Amino acid sequence: MMGHRRSEFKLPWLSPLAGATWPIIRAVFKGNKVDPQYRFKVRVTYIFVTVVSAFRWFDRLYFGKKIRKFEFKEPPLFIIGHWRSGTTFLHNMLTRDPAAAYTTTYQCVFPENLKSKWLFKTFMRIFMPRERPGDNLEISASFPQEDEYGMSNLTHRSFYHFFYFPSNYSILYEKYIRFESLSEKEKEEWKKLYRQLIIKALLNTGGRRIILKSPVNTGRMRHLMELFPEAKFIHIIRNPVEVYLSTKKFFGQLFPTLQLENFSEDEISKMILDVYQSLMKDYLQDKTQLDPDKLIEIKFEELTEKPLQHLEAIYKGFNYSHFEELSPVFEDYIKGIEDHQVDSYAMDQLELDKIMEHLGFAMKQWDYMIPDNLKIIERSE
Repeated sequence: MMGHRRSEFKLPWLSPLAGATWPIIRAVFKGNKVDPQYRFKVRVTYIFVTVVSAFRWFDRLYFGKKIRKFEFKEPPLFIIGHWRSGTTFLHNMLTRDPAAAYTTTYQCVFPENLKSKWLFKTFMRIFMPRERPGDNLEISASFPQEDEYGMSNLTHRSFYHFFYFPSNYSILYEKYIRFESLSEKEKEEWKKLYRQLIIKALLNTGGRRIILKSPVNTGRMRHLMELFPEAKFIHIIRNPVEVYLSTKKFFGQLFPTLQLENFSEDEISKMILDVYQSLMKDYLQDKTQLDPDKLIEIKFEELTEKPLQHLEAIYKGFNYSHFEELSPVFEDYIKGIEDHQVDSYAMDQLELDKIMEHLGFAMKQWDYMIPDNLKIIERSE
């Protein structure tokens, strides 16, 4: 039970897979069954994929040579942390810096159609929602977006295909976050495509420092370090109980717009607990291999209390320049979201016990207690 304004988030009768290629579509659907109520959406998506495919040669012609010759001016900055931990808040602040580059929502849906965005971006502006589910924050085709969405339309090797077939989440995690059972060739193909996505984001948004935000990167730092040895990371931590409840609300509103198979609320709850546990345990293991100077850990509660102070610490810690000049820009963004309301939550004792069983290690690791404002209610029979 939660106190919040009801989200009006809705997607058109079209899957975000509309920006993928036919080989990716076939690989994603292989071995999966689309439930009857989603079949019309799939048919419409098939039509759109055919239309989009005809425009991809623009990108290949324009970006091919640029990608091959590209040299990074700065190492990437990865913002990591579970969904609903404050990663979007930090990402949106840091990308106010003119030096920052990022994957946009448009690029993540149409990663191979940047040169035809004059057409498909117009489509997105007409049909995409204006607010994000879960917290009702403004969204736009031009805003920064999670890069894993882009990878999900660039390759079938993406965890984010769990949004379409959520019953596969554990298999997708093992294969495409941990890279278990993948051959060296498959790993190199993934890295090549990820590098391509990042370079196109740099060219598209014009910055020199790519800032990437994706919860799944929390569990694959070792692979990112292989690709970018000088990469820097910021891990945002939030009270695991609040993260679980906020993610449950977020996924509860998001999944009905994306899924192509039925998946119950109880199954979503179990998935959140399993994925959180895996992400944090993998992070803690990978963290031991990382130079401490390349990692900053921030608590969400402290970031929201003194955001400018933490931004300054990030700029000093990673030797980024011009913080004083950029402070007014950051302040303007912070003032613009000051009225954002944080939800209040309630749950029964049985659900809280499950959370503590799965996430208790994280509560201890980062010194969290059960939130004082959490209301425990009697379970209805």
